[in-house]
Amino acid sequence: MEPHRVIGHVVAVYGFRVKIELSAEAKSSSRATLDGVQRAVAINSFVTFELGAGGLALGVLTDLEAREAYDPSRNDELSLELTKPRRVATAQLMGTVGHTDRVGWAFDPGITVLPTLDTPAEVAEPAILTSVFGSPPERNRPLGWSTAEGAFDFALDVGHRTGDEYLRVKASFNDLLSRPLAIVGNTGSGKSFTVASLLRKALWAQGIDAADRNAPHVFILDINGEYANAFLSEGSSSYARDPNVAYVNGEEFSVPAWLMNSEEVCEWLSAAEQTQQPVLKAWWSTLKAPSSGPVRGHTDYLAEAQAAIGQLKGTLHDLKRNELRDRYLAIQDFLSETSISMEGLRTAARDCLARNATGYKNYYADTIHNPREVNKALTDLSAAIEEEIEGQDDDTSAIASGDTPTYVATNRLRDPSNLGAAAAKEDAPRIEQHLTTLRLRLATRLADRRWSVFCNYDELGLTDTACWFRKMGFGGKGRVTVLDLSMLAHEVLPYVCAIVGRVLLDAREKLPADRRYENPWVVVLEEAHNYARPARLDEDRGQTLSRKAFERVAKEGRKFGLSLIVASQRPSEISPTIISQCANFLAHRLQNPDDIDHFRKIIPVQARGLLDQVTVLTAGEAIAFGSSLHIPVRVQVDAPESPPWSATAAPYGEWRQGGQFPLADVLRAWGVDHPSD
Repeated sequence: MEPHRVIGHVVAVYGFRVKIELSAEAKSSSRATLDGVQRAVAINSFVTFELGAGGLALGVLTDLEAREAYDPSRNDELSLELTKPRRVATAQLMGTVGHTDRVGWAFDPGITVLPTLDTPAEVAEPAILTSVFGSPPERNRPLGWSTAEGAFDFALDVGHRTGDEYLRVKASFNDLLSRPLAIVGNTGSGKSFTVASLLRKALWAQGIDAADRNAPHVFILDINGEYANAFLSEGSSSYARDPNVAYVNGEEFSVPAWLMNSEEVCEWLSAAEQTQQPVLKAWWSTLKAPSSGPVRGHTDYLAEAQAAIGQLKGTLHDLKRNELRDRYLAIQDFLSETSISMEGLRTAARDCLARNATGYKNYYADTIHNPREVNKALTDLSAAIEEEIEGQDDDTSAIASGDTPTYVATNRLRDPSNLGAAAAKEDAPRIEQHLTTLRLRLATRLADRRWSVFCNYDELGLTDTACWFRKMGFGGKGRVTVLDLSMLAHEVLPYVCAIVGRVLLDAREKLPADRRYENPWVVVLEEAHNYARPARLDEDRGQTLSRKAFERVAKEGRKFGLSLIVASQRPSEISPTIISQCANFLAHRLQNPDDIDHFRKIIPVQARGLLDQVTVLTAGEAIAFGSSLHIPVRVQVDAPESPPWSATAAPYGEWRQGGQFPLADVLRAWGVDHPSD
């Protein structure tokens, strides 16, 4: 015990809360010690209690009170008037610290021994606080990692503890960016600055400067167009923005419609589940199947045969069992309307069923005598083709389906005349009305300028998946990819975000199991409440897709090296599944009671006292807690070197300077006519 640090003694212990009766000398919020002037009797000050054997319990002051009267019993009739106020402080115990060597300290979140009555309460030494906040826990040690390879984690500097600019708060680099991180707060509270500050520090941290060859690492879904200034060069950040256009790192971008899987295209076109979706999915698979040409290889036939079988299985079961001739004609008509020929299907069958191809000769006969033979032939042929595909090399065995990101030329996409080819001939008249509305909806979508981000890929030269990834920044163009989605319509935004998020996760899932953790990625969901909302009965289809995509990333992304940073003004309007997967939080100023109550239910118990202060935080100040820190702390986040364009307007200064609103520039960007000056 050091007498100059003592501020009182323990008078009550309630679980992990301790009441301290303050000494008469402890009147000031600061205390002069041998280590200098320190905060002592003040909210958020840290105190220690000796536990014996060199161990100390660490607590934080949460309440202060002075009582003029003392009630020694529960009998309200008895009360003692005190000559001097009884001054009491309440401390929340956070863990224990112990010596690692003569000068070092190590923090342990566990508490096995609690302070006893009359134990002195001392102002925590600066060395103890430095060990707690300056040496965060090391997380995610790779298997087989040796000390010769250097450090596997890094203490990422977040900012300084509120009220003590010399005490730096650092977090585990690995833990902060390997699992979902939530950054929340009211508008103007500093969320964008915090995102930019953390990412800039992470991407330019010690030892990472030389690793620029593995770019990119971070993908920002920037729906307000504010991050270009923080991460792009001066020349790239000043690009002009046109309506209904997306940009990636300052260049026009596309999210091609052919990136959509079967579910996404059905939701995009609002296809009816029973009548339109089966036909649309079949047509989508046909579009993505390899096109016919003068020279066709074995793999082409396999792909087309597989696509044909998948569609035939969905159409043949509706034919009457006694209409054998009609059944055969339906097969023949279907094949004639696609790129698959009878000869091509024969070739595929002969190549992959060389040992017993004769067993399927009746399948190609002019007359079919057994109504079950077609179904059996299709099932067996499909299984044999799949077996053949598995034996192919990876580069040649991929079979296009509706879920494969295979390029489709825009002229084919704009010609839905062959939609009916996916339906049985007998069903076509019955569902023609439904197909007509589907064709109309597709034509309307493609003609609407708001949806041009899905069909401008030919103009940009995005003719395959590799081109699209290169456009996203792969190939050493920078460690951050800023997707500026600020000019997209409100109903278009969720679809774009959903497709990008799903494709990034799908790409990582394709990695071998032993390489999933190499070159991990982080996706930043800026203003996530716009496209990752909780499920609602009346929600838009795009909202459903986007929510499901990022819920999947939140739940499964960690296993594949993909994490999230969720930034939002309204944490209560983000999917509970996403929020529940967040391992770390930076809570800026919040005023809405619903948001505060929502947060109170999901944060650790020891952080709830700090959450009471969330309504009085200044800009850039936050309550930080989670597994990347030893204990929750109120921190002033460092301002980024290159801030995003998210400053708050100053009406007084701007209005004093006068000037006219640049209406002509707005109209020009809007794409509407305006009179000349």
